[in-house]
Amino acid sequence: MHRYKFLRPAFTLVLGCVGLCAVANANPPDVPERWHKVYQFNLIGHPNKDYTGGCGEGNRIFVNRDANNATLLVTNGTSWNITDCNATGNHRAVMTTNEAGKYAVFVRILGKPGGHMFACADSLTDEGEDLCLLGFIDLTRAKGQSKFTLAPSTMFDASLVDIVWTIDTNNDFRIAQFRVYRVPTE
Repeated sequence: MHRYKFLRPAFTLVLGCVGLCAVANANPPDVPERWHKVYQFNLIGHPNKDYTGGCGEGNRIFVNRDANNATLLVTNGTSWNITDCNATGNHRAVMTTNEAGKYAVFVRILGKPGGHMFACADSLTDEGEDLCLLGFIDLTRAKGQSKFTLAPSTMFDASLVDIVWTIDTNNDFRIAQFRVYRVPTE
């Protein structure tokens, strides 16, 4: 009888931990439950014209806070990774992707209200109009909680040819979070 009294609190503690762990690993509300995050990176607004730091764990790209035509080269690789994080000044950041068609990329903007980021994949000017041939991301930070939105998958699929993004931000831009989820095949 004493044994059950001792095990019962331990059992309750284990069940409580399982419940809390499940909540901690839950996807954001805009991401389907069965999709699993496999990679994430941040696009960070840097206050100086040239970034001289390191790339860290390969999960961040730096652009100027008031970037005008900053560039990111998306290439096909063996994994999702940031191989050059510097898109400040005249530098071009480089990101590798792999099997982009099997993944969905969600993005949200954080930081100061009013912050803005626009990324255009493979831009072309036709009769004075700028076109984003492979898609675009247009985010403005509003008040309240920021929500993830689905980014065009074509912006990350460099399996046939390298993709160049042109990135513009305003001075209030601080950070955009990107999360890559594997899409279940069943």
